[in-house]
Parts: sequence; structure tokens; C-alpha cells
Amino acid sequence: MKKFSIALIFLFNLAAFPVLAADAPASDASIKRLIDIVDSKKMLDSVMSQMDAMMKASTQQALAGQKMTAEQEAVMLEMQNELNTLLKNEMTWETLEPMFLEIYKKSFTQSEIDGMLSFYQSPAGQAVIKKMPLVMQTTMQMMERRMVVLMPKLEKISTDSIAKLKKVSEKPKG
Repeated sequence: MKKFSIALIFLFNLAAFPVLAADAPASDASIKRLIDIVDSKKMLDSVMSQMDAMMKASTQQALAGQKMTAEQEAVMLEMQNELNTLLKNEMTWETLEPMFLEIYKKSFTQSEIDGMLSFYQSPAGQAVIKKMPLVMQTTMQMMERRMVVLMPKLEKISTDSIAKLKKVSEKPKG
């Protein structure tokens, strides 16, 4: 009976091993392979370009209608260039890759990474990789249009709340 129990425990452990292995933390090599397949470096470059364009547009929007002297324009251009340089220097792939490895290790098991690798190597996965930049760009454009509609409503809520705060603050304390 004791041998049977030991054999049963051995078989249970043997059967459970693949399940336990599937829950193992993802390896650096598999995460790097996934990051390479989904072309994360290219996506980072694209995000950086979009951030630069957004900062320029934001600055222009903030200054809309204001006349600036040549000196003021030079200062604004210098600021944009400094911000752009800072981001390009600090947001390099070499700086961010260890962060991505840590995030993926904490977030996914080896089995999940293996599943993603299988998907992204498939024709459907490759289509997602190729088309996602367009999806993201279109999403951003649509969100910008939506924000144009929402801004007056957001501003009204803000203005009304500030007025209420002033009113409450002016009440005599009693």
C-alpha cells in the first residue's frame, strides 16, 4: 500500500509538472523574441514622433491668436527643441528595454508569452502588427475630434465649479 501511495504521489507530481511549468515566469529570451516580433522598437520611434507632433500642436494651440515677437518665437522654438532632445535621449530603446522586460515578467507567464509568440507569428498576428499603427493613428484622430466636442462641456463644468467654490468661500463663517 505504501508503494502504491508513493507511486500515486509520483504520478500526480509528474502529471502536474506541465501545469507548474506553464506557470513559470517568462524568460528574458522569450520576452525579447516577442518584443522583436511585434516590432516594439519601431513602435517606440513612432510614438516619439507622435509625441513631438503633439507637443508642437499643443504649444501652437496654447498660443493661438497671440502675437509673439521674434525673440519670443525663438524662445518657444528653443523650448520645443530642448524637450524633443530630452525625450529622444531619455526614451531610447536601451533605456526602456529593461523596463519592458520587468513589466512582461511580472505580467505574463511563460505559457502566455509562448501563446503570444504563436499568435504574432501567425498571418493574423502579422496583420495585427502591420495594421496597428494605422488603427492607433485613426483612433487618435477620432479622439481629437471627440475632444473638440467635449471641451466646451468640460470648460463649463470647470467654470461652474470655480464659481461655486468662490460662492462657498465668500459665505460668512458662522
